Amino acid sequence: MAKRKNPHVSEETLDDFITEQRAKRPGFAREFDKLQLARRLRSLRTQHKLTQVQLARLAGTHQEVIARLESGRIVPKLDLLQRLASAMGLDVDVKFTRLRHSHG
Repeated sequence: MAKRKNPHVSEETLDDFITEQRAKRPGFAREFDKLQLARRLRSLRTQHKLTQVQLARLAGTHQEVIARLESGRIVPKLDLLQRLASAMGLDVDVKFTRLRHSHG
């Protein structure tokens, strides 16, 4: 008996999907990139075994700010990123890279 293809499962990889969405929808890249920072902050906090309350206290802010950052609802200013990094014994590294679809 031939195996039927599941219409709910794609052969496409996540990277393929992200690349396709970036090309189709300009706003996708902006939102995706904003959420990358949110996911990274949460990952770092959990790696350091800190609760949102603990990290907020160490960084001199409120738990609600950490929750908003981790959900991608707000984009932090550089000084807040530096305080969060310092609270986890880290440093912030800002890089400028060439755009994928650069015209020059």
